[in-house]
Amino acid sequence: MMTQAPGAGGNPAAALQFPCDAVLLLPQRPPMQLIDTALSADDSAAESRTVIRADNLLLNENGRFPALGLIEVMAQTVGIFAGRMRILAGDKPREGLLLGTRRMLLNAPSFPVGSRLHCRVEKTFESDDGLWQFDCRVTLESDEGSEPAGSAMLTVFNPPPGYFDEDEPNAAAKIIR
Repeated sequence: MMTQAPGAGGNPAAALQFPCDAVLLLPQRPPMQLIDTALSADDSAAESRTVIRADNLLLNENGRFPALGLIEVMAQTVGIFAGRMRILAGDKPREGLLLGTRRMLLNAPSFPVGSRLHCRVEKTFESDDGLWQFDCRVTLESDEGSEPAGSAMLTVFNPPPGYFDEDEPNAAAKIIR
């Protein structure tokens, strides 16, 4: 069952049902939004599914999705995790920052249009100032089963409210102090 809108009708927690359209939990919009469906999210992990389409922004000159694009799939799945937290806090999904990756393993150079990707991210570290680390795994799904597509440890920054406010040019500097 696909959810229509988190927060509709009052209690945002009551409206969060999975699976749901990823647009409800992500700040990205097409063409940068790569994730189709938020399969699940809780206080420690999130899962997503996406189908590589012919209009995907990251397709290479051969019309294939490059394996390096899995980093964005992983990061947007972290965004589903963060979007759920913000909605439960009465806020809306906001931008985060991908700071780096470690132990990245890509099992193929690229994937054809029509490929179904399943991503699971698990939070392994959180600091008091919004630094998070996630163990990320992407599998390529088919009618015959699934196989590993890629994995990595992502380090991200989940900025506090007001960090990106444009009304005050030095908002980020004041929050960091």
